Amino acid sequence: MDCQGYREALSARLDGEAADDERAMAEDHLAGCASCRAFTDGADRLGRLARVGPADPVPDLTDRVLAALGVTAPAPAPPPAAVPRLSCLDGGCCGGSAAPPSVGAATSACGCASTCGCGCQQGVPCRCAVRAA
Repeated sequence: MDCQGYREALSARLDGEAADDERAMAEDHLAGCASCRAFTDGADRLGRLARVGPADPVPDLTDRVLAALGVTAPAPAPPPAAVPRLSCLDGGCCGGSAAPPSVGAATSACGCASTCGCGCQQGVPCRCAVRAA
């Protein structure tokens, strides 16, 4: 048998259609023929690509399934509330600057620079304003 005949047997083997003796002869031939090994690798890869692909789009059945089970879907979570951010009053503490402290600068619990004159560094209530982030 020539390579063409073995390739037909190898193709039948990949499809699960080869007889036992045909499959054994093809396996023996593959051991010594780089060209047929390359053919078989390519055919195997092509077969996998043909079988595996993106799934077809399907409708979202979540609500119908949950309703059939007697389960109600949880309400969507509310959006997170804006977190207030403390900042220095314009013209007030931190030397009249509303700019945030420099990176690495020591800050208090309210976020003011350690050089801020708002009073929080001395344990008195901070005089900085609260504004939305």
